[in-house]
This record gives sequence, C-alpha cells and structure tokens, in this order.
Amino acid sequence: MRSALILLVGLCFLSPVQSFPEGIDDRGDRGCICHGGEDETTEVVVSGLPEMYNSSVTYNFTITINSPVIETTSEDQAKGGFRIIISKGEIVADEWQYLEGGYTHNETINKQRTWNASWIAPENDAELATFIVHGNAVNGNGESTGDEWNSVALAIPGVNYTGEIVTPELGDDHNRNRFLVISSISIASLIAIIYFVAKD
Repeated sequence: MRSALILLVGLCFLSPVQSFPEGIDDRGDRGCICHGGEDETTEVVVSGLPEMYNSSVTYNFTITINSPVIETTSEDQAKGGFRIIISKGEIVADEWQYLEGGYTHNETINKQRTWNASWIAPENDAELATFIVHGNAVNGNGESTGDEWNSVALAIPGVNYTGEIVTPELGDDHNRNRFLVISSISIASLIAIIYFVAKD
C-alpha cells in the first residue's frame, strides 16, 4: 500500500502539460509553460520593428531565441517555437499560422530558433500597437524536460498617436501560470494522501 502511495504521489509531480511541435493556440497566451520553466538566460529578441509606425507600411522583422539550451544536431527534431499576440495590424509570413487570436510556428519551422516575417501596420496611425512574444528553446527530446522559455512585450505608437505608451505587463500572467501549476500538483498530491490514509 505504501509503495502505491509513493507511486501515485510521484506521478502527480510529472509534467502536467505536453509540448506542441505543430504550434500552440490560446493555451500559450500566458507563456510557453508546456516547455519547462521560464528562464532569464533564454532571451527573446525582436528586431526590425520601428519605434513608431506609419499608416499601412509593411515592416520586415525577425524573432530570435538566444538560449543556453543545447540544440539537437538532428535536422528533423524541434529546436524552438513561438506564440505572438498583436493588438493592431497583421503579420504575414511563410509557414506561420494564425490560431485563436495569435500567430505561431508549425511543425516545419520549429526546427530553428530564428524566424522572419512582415508586419503590416494598421491604417490608422493614431493608435498604439502592442506585441507580446513568447518564445521557447527546446532540446528536441519531445518532452518538456530541459526546455526553457521567456517573453518580451513591445508597444509601438503610430506617428499621430498622442496617448500614453503602455507596454503590456508580463509578470502577473507568468506568476499566475506558475501558481496554477504548483497549486494543481499540490492539490492532486493532497487528495492522493488523504485517500490512502482514509483507506487504511
């Protein structure tokens, strides 16, 4: 009986999520929790976007994931992925897909850590456009173990925008993710312990 209890409690501490090599929908809006822990040593870099945008102009940009996570040497295994939520404009890129309010990779382009795209700015240049970019670096083992992720938020005003420039907050959402995962594990463990104690 004791060994069964230990086994059940151990199972509760296994990763409660799975990776999504084919891209992630709105389950990834608060971060890449399916890929291990958020880590400051993994950096999401967005280059090429303007400090201010002009109406309907197309801007080419690049997303790069810099991370100490060692990439697999196999060309057939995943190396990274992303989830991008924008408030204004449209992103155009080969192989990118739009799922439930955000842009993400697919299984063809997750074998890299750099992606190029174009952002078509909104027609109204008196608005504030915001970007939330979640990126992960994976080691190609098909599991969440050993992977790391991080996020970056950007705010880009139009040339005629006169309001306050407010960058989206990331901290609260990230902390909420960690809290939910830890709480779920703790509750499952507690239920298992109570069950076996009551049974004895």
